[in-house]
Amino acid sequence: MTDGLNGPTVCNARQSSSDEGKSDGQKIRRVCEVLIVDDEEPLLLTITEGLSIYRKYFHLHTATNGADAVRILKSLSPVDLVLTDLSMPKMDGFELLAYMNRNYPRIPVILMTAYGTPKIEEILGSMGTFRYLEKPLDINTIADTIFEALAIPSDQAASRPSGIIDGEERETGLAALCDRPEYYKKTMP
Repeated sequence: MTDGLNGPTVCNARQSSSDEGKSDGQKIRRVCEVLIVDDEEPLLLTITEGLSIYRKYFHLHTATNGADAVRILKSLSPVDLVLTDLSMPKMDGFELLAYMNRNYPRIPVILMTAYGTPKIEEILGSMGTFRYLEKPLDINTIADTIFEALAIPSDQAASRPSGIIDGEERETGLAALCDRPEYYKKTMP
């Protein structure tokens, strides 16, 4: 994501005096902060669990509506990326995006919705969203979009974990997570 002024959004750590002689490939990177906003708590938990294998690259924070997201944006600094649902109570994705455009214009936003139309896509494009994802979501698509938005170098993205669970290669994505018994333990009352 470029903001038009400063180039790609990246999560670099503060450079220490010992880093000054190093090339760009040797600089220490700060782990990025990603905020995920969705009012469907089981989906939020599933996305969080699915992306947990990428904790080397980004930390995840969650909110169940736009108003909670605003509180997190104000208290957690810096937030490097917001992934938000469009349809939510209290403050929906459009309102959150408008707020962010006024107050946090450099933070890339990825919108997700089950109610996508060409008109909504056009509106979102004019509001400066980085990407628009339609539900149902695939965890790999979400991860790839986050890596792209955070400008994590492709050589690092290529070394990301695969769908290996308990030593066996398994199907990845949200559907695969739902087949795991621990998913139900965490999301069902």
